[in-house]
Amino acid sequence: MSFVLVDGLRLHFQEWAGADPRATVVLVHGLGSSSHIWDLVGPLLARDGFRVVALDQRGHGESDQPDQGYDFRSIVADLSGFMEAIGIAGPGVMVGHSWGASVLLHVAVARPDRAAGIVLVDGGTASPGERWSWEETETRLRPPDIDGLQWTDLHQRMSRNNGAYADPRAEAVGRSLFQVDAEGRVTRRFRIPNHMQVVRALWEQRPAELLPQVGCPVLIVPARQASDPPDMKANKAAAVDRALQLLPRARVRWFDDTVHDVPLQRPHELATEVSDFTRQISPERTRT
Repeated sequence: MSFVLVDGLRLHFQEWAGADPRATVVLVHGLGSSSHIWDLVGPLLARDGFRVVALDQRGHGESDQPDQGYDFRSIVADLSGFMEAIGIAGPGVMVGHSWGASVLLHVAVARPDRAAGIVLVDGGTASPGERWSWEETETRLRPPDIDGLQWTDLHQRMSRNNGAYADPRAEAVGRSLFQVDAEGRVTRRFRIPNHMQVVRALWEQRPAELLPQVGCPVLIVPARQASDPPDMKANKAAAVDRALQLLPRARVRWFDDTVHDVPLQRPHELATEVSDFTRQISPERTRT
């Protein structure tokens, strides 16, 4: 395992090294996830020649879990400090999934020296606070208490709710989100009170205020399924359209018939999009 110390916080990360790195690609996972959501994408990007790194954000995976610091300012500082600690001196292409996409909006605005370009994978274009009260958001987005469940039962539930986890390659990714004891019982790694601190930050965020301030190239990669509730589809489409109005030079690539966890279900297609996007950015902006 690889770890770095950033302002006293031990952060775990993974790295896939390309044979002749032409750019650094930084992969940022979503809420309640871990760097392992990129296990299928990272090697593909490295095969294309890039240096690829993915960290466990504070509280997630193998990284330290303090009881505070889950606001965007702290998370951006973690990410910038992580890049410095592993020797990324210049900007990199940054790919964020879900909450990770929201993090990258703040990186692009607060630390433009870090972001040569950002890829927003099914996130970053809307906030729950634009639709719901905080009370409704708490009810809708509070994760279930699954501690004590058997991993086999939880994995079956995850596979029913998200078809990507039915793929045997993704089971290790699912296991990385929990601690599993010798008897197969699970404990959530990211504690619910800390999870809800992130939800609060997301609720307070206003992407429409941040998007016009983004100066680097942007690729938006939303996912949708025919079975999605009509209001969900309409709200997501409206948020993407708004992002394009605020960032006319951004590009959108919809992933149809795809679940939220795009990196698990469509790793090859996503890696191709990221590789193409990275190559289109000036080498001077992606040099490490």
